[in-house]
Amino acid sequence: MNEMTFDDPQPSASETTITEAWLSVVRDPGQFIRYWNYKGAVLSGVLRAPIFLVTYLAGRESVKLALAAAAVQFAFRFVFAGLSGALIQSFRKVEPAWKALFSILLVVPLISHVFEYLLQVGFSRITDTAEHTTAAVVRSVCVSLFSALFALFIMRRDVMIVGEAGSKSFFHDVKKIPVLIFYFVAFIPNEISAMLRRGAIVMAVLAFAAFGLFSQLVGWALTNRPFWTYGGGKELPGLMYWGVDGMLLLALATVLSSLVYEHYHRSR
Repeated sequence: MNEMTFDDPQPSASETTITEAWLSVVRDPGQFIRYWNYKGAVLSGVLRAPIFLVTYLAGRESVKLALAAAAVQFAFRFVFAGLSGALIQSFRKVEPAWKALFSILLVVPLISHVFEYLLQVGFSRITDTAEHTTAAVVRSVCVSLFSALFALFIMRRDVMIVGEAGSKSFFHDVKKIPVLIFYFVAFIPNEISAMLRRGAIVMAVLAFAAFGLFSQLVGWALTNRPFWTYGGGKELPGLMYWGVDGMLLLALATVLSSLVYEHYHRSR
């Protein structure tokens, strides 16, 4: 078993630079039509619509109104996710990978949620349910961050791509997603485990701290509770806004990653 990298298990060939990728998008906008990603469109619509459905139902709105909000979100996501999928696909061969990650996380959620917010605000004004819009959009932003990262992660493995020689059927790609979710979730623990083996202790500590802060912010956004961590955060003076639970979970995952690595190399 090799150490986990962003390019395992099946890296794509024909590397490109971030500049070349952006120039390709600017010079050939027609690729958004040619490579409109129907696979991402379907999955995104199915994933996002329930967020608005649950948010409206939790706000004690009628089932009819909640379904309407979910339908509006599904229609928007079906169209936009196809376009954003085409953009992510155009960046999937960029090296180094972090430049593609940065570009996608900067562009896709920003553009997506500006339009999403305007659309949902219009819906909320018509239905007089403005108090639910912000909460639903914030939760949707969190999903966007993870989905954009995951989309790039699997597209670099030739999954969920369209219009290219290596593309497969929708159902073929869907069957591979569960395994790729495991690789995706294991990526950060494996990277920290590798840092510790190299003696990069400071970088490992910073990674733990950054993950703790990130998990706290995501938990806050999803639950609308700033003190969601152990003991409500109130039993941890100075750390009440830090995702201590997330750091502990990451530490456990890192230990497991290190044990698997050691077991494999001892058995060779």
